[in-house]
Amino acid sequence: RLLKQMAEEGFLERDAVTRAYGPALMVLELSHLVRSTTQLFPLLQQALQGLCSKSGHTGYISVLDGLDVLVLFVQSGSHPLRLMTHPGHRSPAWATSTGRALLALDSDDAVRQRFAAGLPPISANAPADVQELIARLDQVRSQHYASALNEALPGVGSVSCAVSDPATRERLALCLSFPSASADTTSIQALAQELMTEASGIGRLVGDPLWAR
Repeated sequence: RLLKQMAEEGFLERDAVTRAYGPALMVLELSHLVRSTTQLFPLLQQALQGLCSKSGHTGYISVLDGLDVLVLFVQSGSHPLRLMTHPGHRSPAWATSTGRALLALDSDDAVRQRFAAGLPPISANAPADVQELIARLDQVRSQHYASALNEALPGVGSVSCAVSDPATRERLALCLSFPSASADTTSIQALAQELMTEASGIGRLVGDPLWAR
């Protein structure tokens, strides 16, 4: 009865041969309208505001730029954080969760080419060479999020997810940052799950093949 009513209202149409229901032209047009007006950044910005309000942590939206990751937007949290970066700040992509979340979208060969000159030493916790970086990127691809503790910024931990829009070719990372002294495996995984939930919803909306799977 519900399907029949939806068909009568123009949301569904029925195949004359198989009698199966499918989306009607109205739904397809609405989907196209939503997709054409959707922009990745404001979607991530809205999600980050909710995540920071819920967790109390500081959040970032960043983009990959050469060997660096560049902060585009900062959402302050309610918990004090000793070190906080600002829009326009650059960090080494290989030594940050945002950078590795974005680098994981590329092939291993592309990563080797990007860092053909090697990795300058940053800290004991950061990847020491390209092979170690690629090993960490494999883990990011497997679990769909990246984490970092005391790497580019001492005393700071973070978790990140990346979302890409195939229509605009935008690739942005969503991040929550927190004092590393208060972090443990359970809390990091809980934050990662919150991030992945938001990233997955946005990714499916913009057609990101990673999150569509």
